[in-house]
Amino acid sequence: MSFLGRAWRYCARKPIKTVIIFVVLTVMATVVMGAGAVTRSADRVSEDIDAKTGSGFVLEINPQYNFGTPRGAGNVKASDIEKLAGLDGVQSYVARQNVTADLVNAEVLKPDHDDYDEEREAQFGNAVNVWGVNRSDIANAFRSGSLTLVEGRHLTADDTHKAVIHEDLAKANNLTVGSTLTLKGNKYDVDNQNQSTEEVETEIVGIVSGENTRPVAVRSELYANTVFTDLDTTRTLYQFTPDTEIYQDANFFVAKDVDLEDVAKAAQSQQIDWNNYQLSRSAQYLAGITGAVDGVKSIMRNTTIGATVFAAAVVALVMFLWLNERKKETGTLLSIGVNKGNIAAQYFFELILIAIPAFITSYFAASGFAQWMGNTTLASVNESAEQEMAQAGQFGADMESAASVQTLDSLSVGLTAPSVVQAVIICVAVIAVVVAITSIPMLRKSPRAILVDTK
Repeated sequence: MSFLGRAWRYCARKPIKTVIIFVVLTVMATVVMGAGAVTRSADRVSEDIDAKTGSGFVLEINPQYNFGTPRGAGNVKASDIEKLAGLDGVQSYVARQNVTADLVNAEVLKPDHDDYDEEREAQFGNAVNVWGVNRSDIANAFRSGSLTLVEGRHLTADDTHKAVIHEDLAKANNLTVGSTLTLKGNKYDVDNQNQSTEEVETEIVGIVSGENTRPVAVRSELYANTVFTDLDTTRTLYQFTPDTEIYQDANFFVAKDVDLEDVAKAAQSQQIDWNNYQLSRSAQYLAGITGAVDGVKSIMRNTTIGATVFAAAVVALVMFLWLNERKKETGTLLSIGVNKGNIAAQYFFELILIAIPAFITSYFAASGFAQWMGNTTLASVNESAEQEMAQAGQFGADMESAASVQTLDSLSVGLTAPSVVQAVIICVAVIAVVVAITSIPMLRKSPRAILVDTK
């Protein structure tokens, strides 16, 4: 009789033990399939984030040694940006210069509660955030989806005195593409060291949309009160010269066929004061979401390992007890000339015969279990993140703060073929290891020693 025939008959003769192993393998395969599906869903989210933020790095201040401007903004030098922009592999970059300016003959939007006292109202009541960029299409706010261009065009490096504004600000002031928006340097901003009150008349070339994702405390946090302009505009507003101008940060993007790590290493070898400045991944803009993705993947990795080890331990225990009762059978088979490999194959296929229906059952069970697992894990990760943020202090509702603390709202999980194949491979590997560990010690004995041991 072949080892397959013996394996089938033994499983049929021992229904209780067969059912026990069936349940253990089903649970293991279901958990591993579900964890694999959740991990792959998290990977897809990670790929989407990379597609949004691009493959690149950010040159910014190192807050450990460099406190930035008087109000804590960036003070990156133009010369350092030029060094990195010229590196091989850098395909494009966006440099950002932040200033505060008052609207002239236009009004900012205000929240539905009192946000400024009398003094602050007089100083900043009609001020907006002005972000000067060499190009707006690859600025973080647009790459991440926080803002979307709905009319007109983006800013380019060749623009002079052009602006892109929010649709709410445009509607409140009857502005359209082609209208004029006049900005005036706000002398009360501590970063305006020249106390410039220069006025710049800009032409609106684009309208954007986007909503605050968190409740705002002050009007400066409203997305509508951020105006994008070209760099010539922000330089004029604060009377920057080539020797005095500074930037909030600069985001560099590498070509698809270029290794990001190689370019980053080349960047770090440049003559830049790395005590005051640092490089960070572009994806840090969405640190809350990337953190949630990493947290989900970590939990799923630990869940897979835990389920595999637990199942292996239980199956090994059952196999030890199983084989201990089969010493006479094993000794007899060896005595009549059945080789040890044939007997080991029988033990292996006994478990495989049980595993096949377990895999089928697991496939249907994991289809629904995977989504539940993903939802539960994501909720746990987000709760931990919220607790950490609460301990860290109050976060603003402005565009950058909101993006950095935004967590992953949902995770769409579907059971895929790779997840199933992964679970099958892991389960078969566990079976093979368990059979080897439990059967080899006995099969190394002679038939006589095994038969004597049964008495």
